[in-house]
Amino acid sequence: MPKIIPPLEEITPQSFKETFHRILEVKKRAGLTPILDNPPDLFDRAKLYGIQYRNGSWNWASNIWSRSAKNTVVIERDEDLKEEHKLLLMRVLEHILAQGPLIKVDGYVGKPGTKAQMHARVYVDPQFPDLAYRWKQLVFEAPPDEDPDIEVFMIPHYLGNPNIPGTDRMLMVMRFPHHYFTVITVSSYQGEVKKAVLTHWIFHVYKRGGTGEHASLREFSVKTVEGEWKRIVMAVWGLTGTGKSTHGLYVWTPDNSKKYVEEFGINPLDYVKDQVIKNDDIVAIFEDRVIGSEKGSWTKTEDLTPEQEAMWKAAMSPHALHENTEFDGNGYPSFKGELFQYFGVLNKNSRSVLRLEDTGYFDGDVESSGPLNTAIFLSPGYFTEWAWMKIEDPALAAKALADGRTIGHPAQSREVVGRIRYVARFAQPFTMGVSNTDHVVRFYEYLKRRKERGDPIDVYLFNNTGRIIAKYRWTEVKLGDRVVEAPEPILVEKDGVPKAVGGERPTIEETELFILQAVRGAVRYKPHPVWGEKVLVPVEVPGIGEERLKQLDPTSYLDMSEFRRLLRAQIEVSKYWLDKNCPGLPREIYEAMDF
Repeated sequence: MPKIIPPLEEITPQSFKETFHRILEVKKRAGLTPILDNPPDLFDRAKLYGIQYRNGSWNWASNIWSRSAKNTVVIERDEDLKEEHKLLLMRVLEHILAQGPLIKVDGYVGKPGTKAQMHARVYVDPQFPDLAYRWKQLVFEAPPDEDPDIEVFMIPHYLGNPNIPGTDRMLMVMRFPHHYFTVITVSSYQGEVKKAVLTHWIFHVYKRGGTGEHASLREFSVKTVEGEWKRIVMAVWGLTGTGKSTHGLYVWTPDNSKKYVEEFGINPLDYVKDQVIKNDDIVAIFEDRVIGSEKGSWTKTEDLTPEQEAMWKAAMSPHALHENTEFDGNGYPSFKGELFQYFGVLNKNSRSVLRLEDTGYFDGDVESSGPLNTAIFLSPGYFTEWAWMKIEDPALAAKALADGRTIGHPAQSREVVGRIRYVARFAQPFTMGVSNTDHVVRFYEYLKRRKERGDPIDVYLFNNTGRIIAKYRWTEVKLGDRVVEAPEPILVEKDGVPKAVGGERPTIEETELFILQAVRGAVRYKPHPVWGEKVLVPVEVPGIGEERLKQLDPTSYLDMSEFRRLLRAQIEVSKYWLDKNCPGLPREIYEAMDF
């Protein structure tokens, strides 16, 4: 037989796809089965590699317990393809040629029939049927014989992988936005498949006039202080580990409302009705509506408790499909992080595929009932942040989105835990095809037009998982060719995880109570001490005492000269990262926090 795979120097993104289909055709002509096309027995195949817990749910283990962002490259142009990239593409083709039939699964991402719909096709090595099965449970049905919009090749084997050119990091994942495919190797973490598809979807959404955002989506009707009912369409932005799913999948119920009555003297159900969970991860924001990406949820379940009632109910369902999720002494799923280990450290990234209907608050529709009117950025920090702030200035809101300022969590990667990070739009690893700047500017234009029409999107900045004034020291930080002074949190290891020392943080219930009172119009604010009317900080939140609000206010612990020094350092560091992550931002956004 003639040689099928081209020599290394002739490998291109286009020739990779052509060779892949040639391999399938050669096998087919030889009377072999090249593809298992959306096999009906996929779950049975996956069960061979999983363990069934006593409530009927299943769990699988992955070889890597967080997404391989540092081992990922995006190839925007054919001329950017280096020898190392070609070598890995060739190795993948060689493996596919020698391997048994690949599992092929198809699904729509984005609500079918809307402008957000995208047909994704995923090919999975047959040794990993659980990856194909679990991804298939997240997405909408798509016809297997329809041409896909994008393709993902999931080959979780070590293939003699080269390093990323110019680095000492192994090359594992390659994305080709303009050739509409991604290749994944080495890692069997389900997040690799899910995020690969959603990264292509974010680009897809942008091309259709929207912006794809790393945010959850929930709706409810609230009784305002005027006594009228208002529909809230709320998106919550944040990186993994910052509470995006916690607050995106949160509902007030008769059970958890008892805690609010006890602690705050307020029953949320007196003010809320018609609560609906729409999506927990990545959404398409258009001016007239928000559209969810998936019909299910793949979410971090670490430290999940029964008080987070909707998530708990779905995670404890027999339908849940767990990953790296430990069991208790009775053989039931446990989310405590006290049994499984990763590199000797107790597990901090258990995950589960959940059916949204199992939450009890899903109406079957991932599309919002109206345009976005409430946006929450989960941007935890250690030094200058209140627990909750309201941003009145669209340019400053866009700057906060462009910054994507956050604190590293084990679910992101082991190297960044506890450290301040700038991850543009809280979605930088998932943005390609167009720049983060393009997405930020488009969202900024939305904010401006809505404010001009007298129907503004209310934007909030939350420090829910950070600290209000952790212990810190001033240190010299190298920013490119410059050295600046910046604060650094004092971190100590607890159970193998670096954590900040000191400081206050709000509870989940306090943050949810703030959300409730803010959208009701019941919160009273004062201007930010530096940014003035651009940003408002709360001085009265019904149900939360004055003394507690002081504890959640950084100026309770700092004099204004130190507070300004901390804020100046933050702005200086943030601009360094904006130059790298969001180059070319309009001046009014880039300088929105200056004082």
